Amino acid sequence: MRRSLWLAQWSQSIQVTWNWLRRYAQYWLVRFKSPQESADYLTWRHQFLQKRLRLGLWLALFWQSIVSAEGLYSILFEFERLRAVALSTYGDASIAERWRGASIVYYVSANVILLACWIGQKTTWGRRYPEALFLLFACSLSNLTHIIFTFVSLPETPPSLLFLIIAVLVPVHWGLHFIYQAVAITYYTIFYPITGLATLEYAKIRNLYSREIIIQLACACSVSILSVYLYERLKRSEFEATRQLQIFLHSVSHDLQAPVVGSSVVLKSLLDKATNEDDHLIVKRSTIERLLQGSNHQLALINSLIEAHTAQTQGVTLYCEPTELKPLVDSVLIHLNHGLTKKRIQLVNRIAEDLPIVNADANQLWRVFSNLIENTLKHNPHGIQLTLDANVVDGQSHCPVRVWESNKVESVQQLIQPQAPILLCVIQDSGIGIAPEQCQHLFELYARGTKARYTPGLGLGLYLCKQIVEAHGGKIGVISCLGAGATFWFTLPLYPT
Repeated sequence: MRRSLWLAQWSQSIQVTWNWLRRYAQYWLVRFKSPQESADYLTWRHQFLQKRLRLGLWLALFWQSIVSAEGLYSILFEFERLRAVALSTYGDASIAERWRGASIVYYVSANVILLACWIGQKTTWGRRYPEALFLLFACSLSNLTHIIFTFVSLPETPPSLLFLIIAVLVPVHWGLHFIYQAVAITYYTIFYPITGLATLEYAKIRNLYSREIIIQLACACSVSILSVYLYERLKRSEFEATRQLQIFLHSVSHDLQAPVVGSSVVLKSLLDKATNEDDHLIVKRSTIERLLQGSNHQLALINSLIEAHTAQTQGVTLYCEPTELKPLVDSVLIHLNHGLTKKRIQLVNRIAEDLPIVNADANQLWRVFSNLIENTLKHNPHGIQLTLDANVVDGQSHCPVRVWESNKVESVQQLIQPQAPILLCVIQDSGIGIAPEQCQHLFELYARGTKARYTPGLGLGLYLCKQIVEAHGGKIGVISCLGAGATFWFTLPLYPT
């Protein structure tokens, strides 16, 4: 009776332990299970692996050539010293002979394989399958030594530091890191003992399986694989969040645009039929015009929100061509003539017709001028003076311009002294000015002024201007203080002649 009770309790304990272990294993399997990867993330990972593999091969070729030169010099010109070390340490001078032969084969083979990988990554096959090249590259660094030195009965420990270096250099595809590390560790833990190399006097003297080496290998493998896995998980989450945000923005913009476009069509139809003397219309022409302007403004806000998100995630797409600045600015002023006249702006256009041609996207550059001038009209009172100017600046010109950078607290005064001539465009007003602390964040995403609640917009115009100018290879900045007006400036590259 007592024995059966003891067996039941033991069986129940085993069942409880088993259930706990199963739940614990399921928990970690779910944690490490890779979620569905989006096409954007897979494309980014493929491109990132290609770039890092190219960088890794350059570094590996550089350092491997240095190591090979030093090693070949030692075994060819200092061989007697190596023989003496082998005799005093291992009691066998033939080890130096075997070491010399294996080292020559290793140095030549390693450089040939790395050179083949470097050539291969430039081919169509290499660009399509960078994973295979990465495995060949990693295995040639971590496993080639073991294989070659095995033939001369000189076992070596896996390079734990190399595991960490490759993980830092190529922090994607944790499965690939696991594969080449598993090959090195398996060769070390299984092949050496099976072939008897682990029991050689050479292996015992070198403490091939000491506690320090085993702990070092375990630490290096776990840290390198875990760091690559966590980095991949972070980038995957970032891409998924960006993709969801993009889907949300396009969905919301579509839902918002549909009624606004419908209202605009109706208002335009009414506006075409209406006249100032028509007494049969319930709504006046001026009222319809204000409603139509409101609809157009809503559409502009929706489109600017999508454009800002696209510029932040994918960058600005440019179609650069030879562009004359004077006609472009004139077309912007014609488009904004109503606003300039309404606010009684004293316009001073100093942009000359004989300016050099710039290499720019005319449509995007039109938006930069339009956004900067509209920003001046929006935030200043009536009757101010607006000055437009453009001059060529080269390395000999001294044009002091203070640059407000968003990543620094204080302003930075720089002298624009480019190596090649550039075009400096200036839009200056005599308005209320901008506080210095606000200038630091003026070109950031969704940045708005202290009186933003009284002005329309989402704070995207200046951000888009910065993205467009920087995509052209130029810089943009502002000089201002309260009560002294504001001077916006940006640079553009000249068309090569």
